[in-house]
Amino acid sequence: MDYLNQTLYFVDIETTGPSSQKDRVLEIAIIKTKGLQVVDRFHRLVNPKRSIPYFIQRFTGIRPAMVVNEGCFATLANELNEFLDDGVFVAHNVSFDYNFLKHSLKREGYDLEMPKLCTVRLSRKMYPEFRKHNLDSVIERIGTKIKNRHRALDDCLVLVDFVEHLHNNFCNVSLNREIRNLTN
Repeated sequence: MDYLNQTLYFVDIETTGPSSQKDRVLEIAIIKTKGLQVVDRFHRLVNPKRSIPYFIQRFTGIRPAMVVNEGCFATLANELNEFLDDGVFVAHNVSFDYNFLKHSLKREGYDLEMPKLCTVRLSRKMYPEFRKHNLDSVIERIGTKIKNRHRALDDCLVLVDFVEHLHNNFCNVSLNREIRNLTN
């Protein structure tokens, strides 16, 4: 697998909490790339049809008034399912975003099955000399600017910048090998 020939879906979601069973999506952003060129975007605020914990409001900046007139997840599930076509699902701590979306889509009758790439694990492989690999550390390491941290679209853009940074600063053979080894 050559990552430059793959469609990559950079994904970030904000949720009402950590449980894919009981919590709900508040915001979703997906940036679709081919050859590291952005070819499409999917970005929505989502009405979770439940209260947003104060901690989550402070963490994300997403207030109830921002989502009260938005559609619930069920109203965008079909469009989201069609958008996530053939490619690799890329996220920072991919298990969280992938499993949360998989459960959310399953509740609406859709089955998500995609290969996954975790940018936390990729950061560890490409930067073994660093102890921290959370998104804030990656932002600092690559020197990218972010306007709204903990908002889905801006965090997604950081992931695209990160992979572009790796592409520009590492041998493509070794980067491609690590991406191939980490994609499951």
